[in-house]
Amino acid sequence: MCGEQAQSDEEMHALRVLEFAAVLEGLAAQADTEPGRRACRDLEPSFDPDIVELRIGTLAEADAILGTETVSFAGILPVYEAVERCGKGLGVDGESLHAIGASLKAARLSVEPIARAQSAPLLSPLVDQIANLPRLEAKLLAWLDGDGHVRDEASPALASARAAQRSLRGKIEARIRSYLGGKTREYLSDAVATMRNGRTVLPLKAENKGKIRGIVHDTSASGGTLFVEPDDLVALGNEVRAAEVQEQAEVDRVLDGLSAEVGGEAGTILASLAAITELDTVFAKARFGHSLRGCVPRLTESPTIKLEAARHPMLTGAVPLTIEFNRESSVYLVTGPNTGGKTVALKVIGLCVLMAQCGMMPPARFMEFKPVTQVWADVGDEQSLSQSLSTFSGHIANIAAALHGAEPGSLVILDELGAGTDPAEGAGLARALLLEFHRKGAFVAASTHYGELKTLAAEAHGFRNCSMEFDKESLMPTYRLILDVPGASHAMAVAARLGIPQEVIAEAEGYMGASELDLSRTIQQLADARAAADASAAKAEALAEQLSDLEREAAQSAKDAKESNRAMRQRASDEIAELLRQIRIEATEVFEAVKRAGSKEEAAAAKEKLQGLLQVGAAFVKETRPEPSTKRTEGLKLGDLVRVRGQASVGKVAEVGRSGKVTVLVGAIRMTVKDTELERVAEPPLSASSKPRKNLSLGKAMTSSPELHLRHMRAEDAQEKLEKFVDESVLAGFQTLKVVHGKGEGVLRKLTHDYLRSSVAVKSYALATAEEGGEGVTVVRLK
Repeated sequence: MCGEQAQSDEEMHALRVLEFAAVLEGLAAQADTEPGRRACRDLEPSFDPDIVELRIGTLAEADAILGTETVSFAGILPVYEAVERCGKGLGVDGESLHAIGASLKAARLSVEPIARAQSAPLLSPLVDQIANLPRLEAKLLAWLDGDGHVRDEASPALASARAAQRSLRGKIEARIRSYLGGKTREYLSDAVATMRNGRTVLPLKAENKGKIRGIVHDTSASGGTLFVEPDDLVALGNEVRAAEVQEQAEVDRVLDGLSAEVGGEAGTILASLAAITELDTVFAKARFGHSLRGCVPRLTESPTIKLEAARHPMLTGAVPLTIEFNRESSVYLVTGPNTGGKTVALKVIGLCVLMAQCGMMPPARFMEFKPVTQVWADVGDEQSLSQSLSTFSGHIANIAAALHGAEPGSLVILDELGAGTDPAEGAGLARALLLEFHRKGAFVAASTHYGELKTLAAEAHGFRNCSMEFDKESLMPTYRLILDVPGASHAMAVAARLGIPQEVIAEAEGYMGASELDLSRTIQQLADARAAADASAAKAEALAEQLSDLEREAAQSAKDAKESNRAMRQRASDEIAELLRQIRIEATEVFEAVKRAGSKEEAAAAKEKLQGLLQVGAAFVKETRPEPSTKRTEGLKLGDLVRVRGQASVGKVAEVGRSGKVTVLVGAIRMTVKDTELERVAEPPLSASSKPRKNLSLGKAMTSSPELHLRHMRAEDAQEKLEKFVDESVLAGFQTLKVVHGKGEGVLRKLTHDYLRSSVAVKSYALATAEEGGEGVTVVRLK
């Protein structure tokens, strides 16, 4: 059993045999801080329902936050001991103090994505514990560098001592250069000064001893060179040494002061570090769960453990299993051949429950459970030479401990129950143990080879058989867990495949009792029936998937057709826009020609050119017009307002002829079309703000307005609307226009003026008077 304070060997047994430490090691790899990694490795499942609920709640919040945010605690350093030392009034070095400052900053920044979360009520108290000490943080980072070196900014006295050292060393270097480059050069063995005992010395040849007066600090190994500090440098060297002592004293004072300031906030900082460790652990759980393709467990009030598509967290390629424990199915007997995956299946169940009770995401598509009260497990070889226990005795010792300690709501995992002793006695003992665990209210998953237990599962309330699937054709396990079907050992088939003669197999089967043979055959028939049912289900699923594919293809084809239609409409719209621009330019030239016309011949030429434009437009309309309708517009009479299907221009019926021919007057233009090409329109509103010029309309006078509103439009849409508006106004014959662009930030006003400035159709433009709208309206005059 393992619980909230599981420390004894007996209590830690389930964790060991289920290899939970390997899971925790994988979890620790997802943590960002060393304390977080230690906390992950030390994590133990809780059996307090309130704690489990809190753990899963914080996990769910972390999982939701990671869906939209990146959360990292990587910049937080292991400074706990340094802060503790400061809290006791002791000093620490500069490197430790800088690490504390860096950690304060990293902790503050790391929780910002969590604080931004819309709803994280369980994580918020931890975020609130993060230290916010901007003055101390800034001082530690400004006064110290990453190596712990105290910067000049930390103290004027420190800056002064260092400046004095630089000045003195400059003087020493100047004097040294004079020795090396002057007449004394010939006394030296080398033109390079060196350091001895922290003092600058010259390499004086021994035979020139006394020619440079000073203190001999060292002698070369051969004795041929004396390392002399000249007398005139001794005083300077002493001053440097004094400045160094002053510097070190000031450094120590700064570090002691900073240590004292950290000590004054030690409680706050230590609480912050503890909160960061807890947050790091929670987000490591969420990241680890994502790496396992796991799920956040769902809690329920009824005694239940439901796993869907659950896998072993540390095995790649493991076959998922689905199982549900409840009041009606509380004991599962897993049977099947050796190496068929029974032990792995049991470990999957145990590990998923342990992970959930730790507040982790089990590697399953779905998990719903009520926290169990205990976990007991007996898996693997329990032989103990030190206690003179055989394998059987070792198993029984563990099971006895579980039997005495089991409580309602416990989970009990038993591998190869009753093995290691006489089969008849082992089967009887296993039967009694299972019934007793059931009476105690435990959930039990047990593997066995005993046929007697297979019949027990079929007879006893709350017991269910399940088996690890075995391919009888290849005689290899598939590792799939099959519910409600007991498994056969397939010992005879495997033995035959491995070379045991058939006559020996037949003799072995003869030694089996009739009931045993019948049971084996019944089990095989059940397995065959289940396999057939699964094959039918798989075929049905494949057909359903095929149908789904066809539906998706049909939907995609419809989408492609719609997109193609949209693209065609866009191309047509672009071509129409281009034609309108060309007509606008040429129409402007025609208008100018009419104004300048001094004779009937010139006016006739302009009119002929305008007629040519109309013919171009009519030809283009004919090309882009949809297939003609065969439906007639009945009852047309003189004066009816109509338009050609698919066109914007509105005209009046001037004459209704025979054979469906109708003459329509659009502005100053007469056209004859079939009544199947016309549709009635409502009476358009009259515009009194501007009168169109006569005899120059291209069918827009009855549908256009001399005023355009651009407010609240995107720039791209406004540009398109403005161009179209000017084009149609030119064709409609308007002289004065109004563009309402609003004041705002002036973006639409600038766009409007830029276009009007470049338009050949525009004579002038200006902002409106205050009564007409002021800076929010531009008045345009066309040529």
